[in-house]
Amino acid sequence: MPNSQHTPDDGVQFVETADARRLAYSEFGSPTGRPVIYCHGFPSSRREAMLMHEAALDTDTRIIAPDRPGYGDSDPAPKRGIADWSDDIALLADRLKLDKFGLIGVSGGGPYALACAARIPRRLIGCALICPLGPIYIDALLDKMHWAVRTNLMVAKKPQWLGELMFGGHTTALLQHWPKLVEDLRSIAAPKADRDVLKQGNNAAILNQTITDAMRNGAPGARRDLELYTHDWRLSFADINPRIHIWHGDADGTAPIEHARWYAKHLPDAQLTELPGEGHYSVPVLYSRQILSKLFAA
Repeated sequence: MPNSQHTPDDGVQFVETADARRLAYSEFGSPTGRPVIYCHGFPSSRREAMLMHEAALDTDTRIIAPDRPGYGDSDPAPKRGIADWSDDIALLADRLKLDKFGLIGVSGGGPYALACAARIPRRLIGCALICPLGPIYIDALLDKMHWAVRTNLMVAKKPQWLGELMFGGHTTALLQHWPKLVEDLRSIAAPKADRDVLKQGNNAAILNQTITDAMRNGAPGARRDLELYTHDWRLSFADINPRIHIWHGDADGTAPIEHARWYAKHLPDAQLTELPGEGHYSVPVLYSRQILSKLFAA
C-alpha cells in the first residue's frame, strides 16, 4: 500500500559517540513495537524511514532511523569506513537498551547493514536488504548501472578536484534549496512502478526532504559515501553468517537486479525475492509490510 497522506513527527533525538560526535536519530511506527534499526540510502537521511511508517504501525514495529555521519543532523566523521557504522549502531542500541534488534538496509544503506551483520551478528534478530547497492568497486557491477547513475559514481574514482567541482558547495547548495531537481534525475532511470509510487501521497515530498537533509553543510556524508562505495569495502562477504533477506525489483533502474543476484551468490545464507516489474522506490513502499513481517518471522 502506498504511503499515506499523514507524515509522522520527525522528533529528532541524539546520542553522543565515543569520539564526541552527535548521532541523530528518529523513530517511526509503533513506539512499543519490535525494534528495527533502519540504514538509509544515498544521498538521503533518517527521514527516508517515514515511507515505512504506516507499515510499521500495522506490523507492530518500532523503526529507529539514524543519520549516518555527515548526513542530516549527525556530525561528520571524515575518516570513517563502512565497517565503522557497526560501532555507531551498537552504541545506539546500547543507549536504547536494545539487546537484539532487526536491521534494514535500503539502497546505499545495504553495505552498512552488511557491515553490521559482519561485525555484530549476535545482536541481530534478522537482516533485510531492500534494493541494495552492490560492491561497485567491482567493475562488472558498476557497469550494470544506468549510465546517468554510473557517471556520477565514477567521479569518485577520478582526481579529487573533479569531485570537488561536481559535488562541491555550489552543487550541494543548489540541491538543498531545489530538491525538486532530483525528481527529474530520478525519472531518468525510473520504471513505471516507481513513477506511479512517487505520484502517490507524500512519497516524493519525503524523498525530496531527505535530499535537503543530505546536502546540508556541503554534504560531507554523501561525499564520503561516494568515495567509500567506489573503493574496497573491506568486508569479507563469505564470512557474513546471519541470514540475509534480499528484496529487489527486476526493473530497478538505480541499483540493478544484478547487484542483488551477486549478493545471493556470494553471501553464505541469503534469500533473494525478485519482484517482477518493481523499481527502486516501489519496493520499500509497496512491500514494506511483507518485509517487516518476514524479518521477524525468521
